[in-house]
Amino acid sequence: MSLVQIKTMTSSRDKRQQDHQDVPLEIDTHYELYGKHAWEVQYGDRCPSCNKRIDEFGFCACGAAQ
Repeated sequence: MSLVQIKTMTSSRDKRQQDHQDVPLEIDTHYELYGKHAWEVQYGDRCPSCNKRIDEFGFCACGAAQ
């Protein structure tokens, strides 16, 4: 394997380890817990109880939206 190939592989791996907000995957707890980044979550209506957004799974901040 040539030095150029090694550098390319290392560079690609480094780019995959960080998202576009420069949060390393090692400390990105939202990604670790839920398998997606916080900005990837889809939101719908607001909860009538706490007025927070209801996410794509039907959860809000207080849990009443379920």
